[in-house]
Amino acid sequence: MTATCVIIQSSIHIRRLSLRVRACHTQRILHCFFDCTQNSLQGFLSNFGGNIMDRMFFIVNPVAGSGKCNALFSECETMLRERGIEYIVKKTEYKGHAVKIAEEAVKNGEKFIIAAGGDGTVNEISSVICQNPNVKLGILPFGTGNDLSGVMNLPSEPKAAIDLLLSGEAKYIDMGIANGTKFTNVCGLGFDVDVLMNTERHKKGRNGMLPYFLGIVDSLFHRKKVHAKIKTDSIQYEGDIIISVAGNGKRFGGGMLVNPDAEVDDGLFDLCIVRWVNLFTFLRLLPLFIKGKHKNKAPVTNIRTQSFTIETDSECIVELDGELIEKTPLTCSIIKNALRVVRP
Repeated sequence: MTATCVIIQSSIHIRRLSLRVRACHTQRILHCFFDCTQNSLQGFLSNFGGNIMDRMFFIVNPVAGSGKCNALFSECETMLRERGIEYIVKKTEYKGHAVKIAEEAVKNGEKFIIAAGGDGTVNEISSVICQNPNVKLGILPFGTGNDLSGVMNLPSEPKAAIDLLLSGEAKYIDMGIANGTKFTNVCGLGFDVDVLMNTERHKKGRNGMLPYFLGIVDSLFHRKKVHAKIKTDSIQYEGDIIISVAGNGKRFGGGMLVNPDAEVDDGLFDLCIVRWVNLFTFLRLLPLFIKGKHKNKAPVTNIRTQSFTIETDSECIVELDGELIEKTPLTCSIIKNALRVVRP
């Protein structure tokens, strides 16, 4: 019996030892597998609860930022390839092309569309995916002004921008609609429209910020008085104005804090109205606009509202996110929680 017991115990010991060896061997294989495939897994796993990540669909405006967008996006592509991220790229060829590309992308079931360019590119894409909860928007702010991106603290450096797209959360922001046309950031008339038109005129043979600077100077010395009737949820105003800007976000014109209290997700516009004043007084106001220190200082009126209308004695062009695409009379309202944007 004693010998039999010894044999049985030895057999059990050998069997246990064999199982331990197999377990260790399996563990080493698994460690090796996960070490070798870690980068690939990062490319396929989403930051949202570990689900499989939606393919990234980039719409790139190659001429944005005076042509710098193309080079910056090339850096992004290098990082995407290194991380094994699945993506598609479509480049715009003319104004309005981003709308057609975005429409086709949504039709084909794309869930994550990224705008690479400036505010105009973002506006075109946003107008397509507005009020579509199944699609989220990413932004690579490689344009000139990047006002909406600045409001949301989106990074413009390629690596930081890509990191945010991969790790940021999609949060709702509001949009506006003016005479049936959607916009993401600002709706304005008067001086800002003059600046945009004069900037375009000065772009011939010039790059960078010089055309914009010349556009401002030109507009200052050729200011146009606008007689307007403005109705909001709470007040009515009638008189001669220099400019009226309704903001979903705080910034416009490349960083001016024209509506310093505006938030992109509060369901309200912040409307800034500047009454007609002489050139000297207006020049004194400009530094205050840059810093957001002008609020309700004469001759400025700031109002918060969900909707407003503007009528003018003669037809005026209206700019939406820097694009001259509407005219008075104007009816404008907020669209609450209109767009899912990946942001900090």
